[in-house]
Amino acid sequence: MSAQKSVRPWFNRHLFLAVATLLLLALPAGTVVAAGENKEAVAKVIRLNKEARQFFDAMEFSLAEKSLNKALEIGEAAALGNHAVMAGTHGNLAVLYASGLKNEDQALFHFKKALEMQPQYLPTAGTDSAEVKELFERAKSEMQTSSPAPSPEPSEPPAAPQGPLLCPTANAATAGSSVKLRCVVEGSLPLAEVTVFFRARDTSPFKSRKMSAEAALDGTPGWGTQLPPEATSGQQLSLYFQARNKRGKVVASVGSVVEPVEIEIRGAEGGATGAASRAGRDEAEGEGETEGGPLKTSGYWWLGLGVGIGYGYAGSSGPEVYHATVVKYTPGVAWAKAAQVTPEVGYFLTPSLSLSLQGRIQYIPQAAGNSTAPAAVAFLGRLLYFTSGKTVRFYGSGILGGGQGFRLYVEGLKNNGKNGTPPIVNDTVLGGPVVFGVGGGMAIGLSDSWSWILEINGLGGVPAFSMVADINTGVRLRL
Repeated sequence: MSAQKSVRPWFNRHLFLAVATLLLLALPAGTVVAAGENKEAVAKVIRLNKEARQFFDAMEFSLAEKSLNKALEIGEAAALGNHAVMAGTHGNLAVLYASGLKNEDQALFHFKKALEMQPQYLPTAGTDSAEVKELFERAKSEMQTSSPAPSPEPSEPPAAPQGPLLCPTANAATAGSSVKLRCVVEGSLPLAEVTVFFRARDTSPFKSRKMSAEAALDGTPGWGTQLPPEATSGQQLSLYFQARNKRGKVVASVGSVVEPVEIEIRGAEGGATGAASRAGRDEAEGEGETEGGPLKTSGYWWLGLGVGIGYGYAGSSGPEVYHATVVKYTPGVAWAKAAQVTPEVGYFLTPSLSLSLQGRIQYIPQAAGNSTAPAAVAFLGRLLYFTSGKTVRFYGSGILGGGQGFRLYVEGLKNNGKNGTPPIVNDTVLGGPVVFGVGGGMAIGLSDSWSWILEINGLGGVPAFSMVADINTGVRLRL
């Protein structure tokens, strides 16, 4: 695939949308209205063109080809005829064959079809590479000197008469297990390779894996592979298979991008699993293989960073700085001013269970002429348990730690003014230095690596007893 990266500048991300949009705007209104009897079909064709553009950007030329051919099938079934989106789809296929799949015959055929449907068709700016420009001019020239081009003859005999590709799969698989796959051919279909495309979530792109040639015991040609455990980290595994001949042409398939083969993923006790799905992706959901290897469902580190504010009960230990001069102090509620920062590092033991060490670094404002503690720092060990879920996961935690503890900020205390102290003071009330508590929150997946966190922690401090409820929000990054 890397050898073909040079085609990308010729087939940029504006191609598919630009072709269809240009044609729609350039045609008389009556042309669009005439085919407007099936707006749903037109919308599907445009959507598949967009999808094909994304596949081309990812250098997945065969997937782009399938999306565009599917668009043509939908348009033909809906009798869209010479509608602009049909001409645009043929034009997109022509550019794909010219600059991506390197098939001149197919490129010429589809350029001629686009011109036959819409004589004013032109490839959009930015797609006029040497191959595209040359083949387009050839198609125009040949159309002026000959009758409309017949459909190109297939380079290989059709797959169906020679025997179908068979890739049997189980109806269900166990979460976290690898999946063995095998394909065979009934008949004499000549194949060079078989590829399986798979994904663990409906929202993720398909990953591909070439299957290895391995004959059956009776000598029947076959292909096999084993998908990694990360393929079963979602609630459903989607698959489809493509077989290609020596020229790289798809000659047989099982399933498709639009209609994949579905395998239900069950938990260890037989129930549907969601435990390895996103809690911001940092709680272990895999999408397949990456350059650094497969994503893990457990046994990986993560980092977090949050900010928050607290409100709680200032206990009987009383003011810290002005303890000896405050006239009267009564325990009560107070803010943990001004805010706390919560850096964190954690490690997933299982897809649902994680250990972490969280810092609680509290900043305390300093009023003019009033001396109070400027901060409170504590380190909290946490054991977190995550529920199942696809995008949002809730979690609970047990907390134990220590340090300086935490502080509540009490304002407007009446002071006796001795030793040059002000008559009215603000002071802090300590909770700790030992800190314990419980918490809960939710993690919302933003990408494979990032999640957004919202949580509340209830903390108590001893032997100087006070309590605080912290509300924190932040982000988490899986490593």
